Amino acid sequence: MAITGRDIEHLLYTDTPDPILVVHNGTTEIVAAGELGGYTGAVVVCSRTEILRQVGERDLTEEDLAAMASSLTAAIQDPTRPRPLWPA
Repeated sequence: MAITGRDIEHLLYTDTPDPILVVHNGTTEIVAAGELGGYTGAVVVCSRTEILRQVGERDLTEEDLAAMASSLTAAIQDPTRPRPLWPA
């Protein structure tokens, strides 16, 4: 399952409260942190808070989004990899 720049963009701009990007049943979904318990077997990719903590409140380019998506895809495919360091 590959994470895309659009997945990251959706996470950043969704109206969902306290959103988290997950992979559930082979697809990416944005879920509220309070509802995560209803997604048994979901792999948590990252939260909007985590991304904002790394990149701040700036506009991200398509290249930033693609690099972030690539790092997150690698991280969920190999959980032993270190957490991604995103463009600052």
